[in-house]
Amino acid sequence: MEQTTEWPEPEVEAHRERSELIERKRWWRTRATWFVGLPAVVVVGIVGLFVWGSFQPQPEGFAPDAQARVLESPAPATVSGEEATPEPSEIIRYTVDARDPDVLALFDFTEGRVVEGDASELGWDLAFSRTKLLTNSGVTNPSGPGGAADLGELPLGEATMPVSVAFSVDVLGGDDEDEPENPAASRWYTYSFISHIVSAKPNTYLVRTGEDRDALVQFDSYYCDNEESGCITFRYTLVPGADSPQS
Repeated sequence: MEQTTEWPEPEVEAHRERSELIERKRWWRTRATWFVGLPAVVVVGIVGLFVWGSFQPQPEGFAPDAQARVLESPAPATVSGEEATPEPSEIIRYTVDARDPDVLALFDFTEGRVVEGDASELGWDLAFSRTKLLTNSGVTNPSGPGGAADLGELPLGEATMPVSVAFSVDVLGGDDEDEPENPAASRWYTYSFISHIVSAKPNTYLVRTGEDRDALVQFDSYYCDNEESGCITFRYTLVPGADSPQS
C-alpha cells in the first residue's frame, strides 16, 4: 500500500516562499536584464569591436614617386608558324601624393608622373585628392577625352582590352549632388568603420586617355611608407586605345 507523507503547514509555506524567490531570481525574467543588462552587453560588444579594429594592420604603404617605375618587363614575342604571339605590355607602378584635400594631383600616363596644370586643361588622365579619383572628362573637364570603365574583380596581369566597352565620364554626385565623381572608378576602395582602414578593391579599371594608348589600372594601397594616409599606389599597363562611346 502506497504511503504519502504530509508536510507540516509551516514547512509547506517555507517551501513555497523559496520556490517563489528562485522564480523571481531567474535573470531572463527580470526587467533589469532587459533594460540594463542587455544594453550593457551590446555596448561592451561594440566597444570590443572597435578595440579589435584599432589593432588591425593597415595595408603596406609606399613613398610618393617622382617617376613611374617598371615592375615587369614583357618577354619577347614568339613566332609560331606564320603567327606571332602578341607582345605583353610592361606593368608599371606609381605612387601619387594625394594627401592634400584642397589640391588635385594630376597624373598623365604618357609622362608616367604627376604633371603641373589645371583640371580644366588637357594633358592629364587621372586626378587624385585623398580618396577622390576623377578622370579628364564630363563635369571635371567638359572638353576632356577621358573616362573610365570598371572591368570587375580581375588581376591586372590577366586583364585584356574588352571587345566593346562603354566609358563613364565624370558627373555630379555625393550627398548633395554637387561633387564631381566618376561612376565607374571613384569607388576604387572600401572603408571599414570599425578599423578605419581604406583598402583598395581587387578590381581592374580601363582608363581612356584620348590618345593612341589607354591604361588598364589596378590600385594597391592608400598609405604612405610612414603609415600616413593619402599616398595612392597603383599599377597599370598601357594598351591600344579603344574607340568606344562614353556614358
